[in-house]
Amino acid sequence: MTEKKSTSRKTKSGAAKKATSGTGTKKSAGRKKTATRKKTGADSQKKTRTRRSKTQKTQAWGLKWDLLVFVAIVAMVAATAAYYRFELRPDQTKGAGVESTRAARAPEPVKVLHPQTVKEDRVPDFEVFPPEPDSAPAVEPEQAPVAPPSAQSPDRRPMVAIIIDDMGYEMEMAENFLSLDCSLTYSVLPQSPFQREIAESAHNKGCQVMLHLPMEPQEYPEVDPGPGALLTGMSTDERIGLLKSHLNAVPHISGVNNHMGSKMSADSAQMNQVLSIVKKYRLFYIDSLTAADSRSGSSARLFQVPFARRDVFLDHVPEADFIRGQLDRLVALARKNGKAVGIGHPYPETYQVLSEKLPEIKKQVRLVPASEIVSGRDS
Repeated sequence: MTEKKSTSRKTKSGAAKKATSGTGTKKSAGRKKTATRKKTGADSQKKTRTRRSKTQKTQAWGLKWDLLVFVAIVAMVAATAAYYRFELRPDQTKGAGVESTRAARAPEPVKVLHPQTVKEDRVPDFEVFPPEPDSAPAVEPEQAPVAPPSAQSPDRRPMVAIIIDDMGYEMEMAENFLSLDCSLTYSVLPQSPFQREIAESAHNKGCQVMLHLPMEPQEYPEVDPGPGALLTGMSTDERIGLLKSHLNAVPHISGVNNHMGSKMSADSAQMNQVLSIVKKYRLFYIDSLTAADSRSGSSARLFQVPFARRDVFLDHVPEADFIRGQLDRLVALARKNGKAVGIGHPYPETYQVLSEKLPEIKKQVRLVPASEIVSGRDS
């Protein structure tokens, strides 16, 4: 009996131990699950932080790239502006100190008023001539006339084109010049009283006709370029529309040169507009060179317009002896460079000197229409 009790106690004791052991196992499993859940939560938080960090890094790189792109665009704009400022302008930075010291004593431009009397209330000035350079090329000593080539050999003598500007305000003076030599070229002002009559008369005599395009000078409005002038304050449509009307109004034109225009010709964008229309009309362009910083040459190269520059103003001092000296200078430049362009005006003195000297000039050089001077591209 005692042994049974003892066995019963052992059995109960073992059962109790098993029960206790089972409870401990359950608690241990619970702790493990809790730990697992905590670990899973920590891993999830860690992944979330990692994703956030990656997102922040991506956003930071995106901002950096945006900044880099912005800086690159600004650099391109600055480079373009620098190109237009320095590359398309003649070298003005060289000797800037010297130029600044000379500025105070630089000669004033020569203003020559229109001498003709017409019925129009508004008459343009002839021109505002830029000052002569400090070192004008010396006139070569007079040489013996060069014999014209024979019929079998090509004429390789230097070429000279003489353009008579500002035609259109006096028919009698125009007829005097047209009686001289039709190797001269006549440039007619638009909206002038006799623009059509003079252009027709020149064409009928076999002379070349150009449009003398009035453009805004630096001295505007004190100096008047005349009716129909292209102004910097116009809109693009106004400027181009006015230019087209001039090109259509003057008959038989082969080319264009500027009347005044020292302000407009220094503006690349506006000269691009002018030369683009000249190109569409298949004309050439001669820069009267009333401003040292003219942009017409670069615009002509851009649109591949046949182009030349004026070399000598013949009569900005309208005196016979001065005009003779300028014609000698023109011939000397042609001998040196192979060609030269001179521009004169319908002054009585200019007509007188040309009537005297043209036979002599034609023995030394080839007197040609302006279109032959600009047959090549401006280099």
